[in-house]
Amino acid sequence: METIFTRLLTLRNKPNIILIVIDTLRADHLSCYGYFRETSPNIDRLAKEGVLFKGSHAAAIPTGPGFTSIITGLHPIHHHYYLTPWNIPNLIDFDDSIPTLPEIIQDEVGGYTTAAFDNLVNFASHMDHFVRGFEFYINASKTSRPIHHHLRGDKINERLIPWLKEHKYEDFFVFIHYWDPHTPYNQPEEFKEIFHHKAGRLDDLKVEKTPAGYEYVPGWGKVGDLWEPDPSSGKPTIDLYDGEIRFVDSLVGEVMEALERFGLSEKTVVIITSDHGEQLGQHGLYDHRGLHESVVHIPLIFWAPTLLPANVVIEGYVQQVDIAPTILQLMGLKKDKIKNFDGISLLSAMNGESQVRDEIIIENHEQRAILSGKWKYIINYFEKTEELYNMEDDPIEILNLVSINDEVTTLLREKITSWVRNNLGDHPDPMWLQVAKWAQSWTRIFKRNLQDLKPKPTLIKGIDI
Repeated sequence: METIFTRLLTLRNKPNIILIVIDTLRADHLSCYGYFRETSPNIDRLAKEGVLFKGSHAAAIPTGPGFTSIITGLHPIHHHYYLTPWNIPNLIDFDDSIPTLPEIIQDEVGGYTTAAFDNLVNFASHMDHFVRGFEFYINASKTSRPIHHHLRGDKINERLIPWLKEHKYEDFFVFIHYWDPHTPYNQPEEFKEIFHHKAGRLDDLKVEKTPAGYEYVPGWGKVGDLWEPDPSSGKPTIDLYDGEIRFVDSLVGEVMEALERFGLSEKTVVIITSDHGEQLGQHGLYDHRGLHESVVHIPLIFWAPTLLPANVVIEGYVQQVDIAPTILQLMGLKKDKIKNFDGISLLSAMNGESQVRDEIIIENHEQRAILSGKWKYIINYFEKTEELYNMEDDPIEILNLVSINDEVTTLLREKITSWVRNNLGDHPDPMWLQVAKWAQSWTRIFKRNLQDLKPKPTLIKGIDI
């Protein structure tokens, strides 16, 4: 019987790997994840011809910690990187003794040309670990000034596609970071005009009813509480966000067309994922704060028609930390050498030989969350709040059950506490060390004290339905 592993053994060359990380991309705004709008025809094709992980989640948010988990296969509790405001220097606590994915590719696998198309080094804190191990690091911003998400994806492709042509005879690992669909929604005008929702109407949306009894629009929120600002107000809109997704999807299409044109399609694995999602008015927010599903449920798709199965959807939980070990096994590194990761290789799951997780932990700089079966529990150490949701009955997390289900709350709280204790040993919690360092830097630079930094409460205690 032919499997992924037997196909790997019969390849004449090592497979190329292209890892595409699309910033701020919610899984539930992609058509292949069930969204009612056609936002992603090219990504949908990759999903249909490849493997889609339905329960893919971030290990850490926002961008800096998330990308660090991708390239190290570790949770922040181990790589120590919890927070980097893009405009505050000297704030990184990343453990430099940890090898990154491109370094492991160079040192352990060998034979690969490594390249990154990215500008994360433009952050004021200069996240230099994102450069390590790359033979080519192409910063399309062409500046060292502190900028971040204003770099548009077509500028990446202008540098990327000629590079692919020039290096088509080499075995390569390419990391691509598109900032779209992050704000400020600066896509070309034609992609700003694709979607038009009229505020107050539901006939141009999809409405579903939850077992909890309320009606909601998938990807938008509870009916009666949708984010619907007047486009002329200058506020971001979900129409613009979806147009950004359609734009970056077209860039993915350009890459796929280039692979076909250069004769690379049959020997290349393409991976689509994100660092985090976005609150689009949900929970009173329009950004990527919190650990609700709108922020942490991200896509993960593997495409390689000559190597991987097609049209496969895998249930269960996977995370960013699983990407690095999976890539290394695809490159031929023996499984016993793929160690020192929090993540696992997903090849056995893709091959139908094993299941993925039914429980995961997610972190940011002030919260930790656990997803366990149908339950989700979030603890905010800074605000001293807790949230508990039944994800089957309440998929958009508006009915906090902490006060009425003490048994599950206690169980999941203890699971997070044990996870932290087991991973830290006798060491202090790096989350708190980083928050203290951030507060000190913020006070020095912006002349504001710690009390000013206290975030507004995000906890929703319950909504009448």
